[in-house]
Amino acid sequence: MTPIFKIEANGKDVTAALQADIVSIAFSDEDGNQSDEITIKVAGDFTRPKYEDELRLWLGHKETSLFFCGAFLVQTTERDRSGVTITATAADFSSALKAKRDTSYEELSIKDVAAMIADRHALKLKSDYDDLSVTHISQTKESDMAFLKRLASEYNGIFSIKNGTLVLLKRIEGEKASDTLPVYTLSADEVTSMSIKHANKTLYLSCTASWQDTKENEAKSITVGSGDPILKLDGNFKTAAEAQAKAEAKLQKSNRGTRSGSISMYGKEIYAGGILRLSGAGEDNGDYSIKTVSHNFSKGWTMSIEIEK
Repeated sequence: MTPIFKIEANGKDVTAALQADIVSIAFSDEDGNQSDEITIKVAGDFTRPKYEDELRLWLGHKETSLFFCGAFLVQTTERDRSGVTITATAADFSSALKAKRDTSYEELSIKDVAAMIADRHALKLKSDYDDLSVTHISQTKESDMAFLKRLASEYNGIFSIKNGTLVLLKRIEGEKASDTLPVYTLSADEVTSMSIKHANKTLYLSCTASWQDTKENEAKSITVGSGDPILKLDGNFKTAAEAQAKAEAKLQKSNRGTRSGSISMYGKEIYAGGILRLSGAGEDNGDYSIKTVSHNFSKGWTMSIEIEK
């Protein structure tokens, strides 16, 4: 198939003007609170864009369709004898999201907390944490970005902000990947190269957490999973439900990373934060979390994917 791209600058389609002079386009798609980034190299006497000009990028194939990579704000431009290199970061990562604030949330679901932050920044919300509530959680001298990253870490979730949407989703629902995460199927015979590493780490079968029963005025504990080895979670939890949720998340997170790897292949619409369902790889078949996806558009369109299980 024939790789194609589309670029808009401040709402104007500049694809045709760039077509003959594009040297390369690199697009880094991150799972987490790191900003997505594009780097565009243009040959010849090309006029630099201005700081924080908006660039919108699409990649795809002429025979099928384009997919939207995102909106980006120009950060740096560099000219040398061969042309101009432009670096731009995701427009969603505004300075307001990085401003420290003091606030607290009482008797709300995690989804409600995320919704309040999304409203604060005029973002849409995609979250499946409506069944998990907290009695009290503080945000002290902490930016909304850092706070959301902490929530995702404590509850083993996936947090990102992409294309005007705040995403806070569970990695695991029950004992399998959450159904809310996008799944991409891939056979080993489709890839150019693949490396899967198995790590020798302790696999915990259960986790114990303590909580304070205020009605009976005594400390109690709760255990998720069963069997040894047991992981102990330190913390001052106020309800059994909170202790259980944190223990489940801790157990899931501690057992991540038993396998990790990288895949190189032709360009395809795959996003970080989703699930890669790998087949044709023998003992390495199965579902993996997609950590990063790096696209490179030059003489062709290729990509590399970092995964873990």
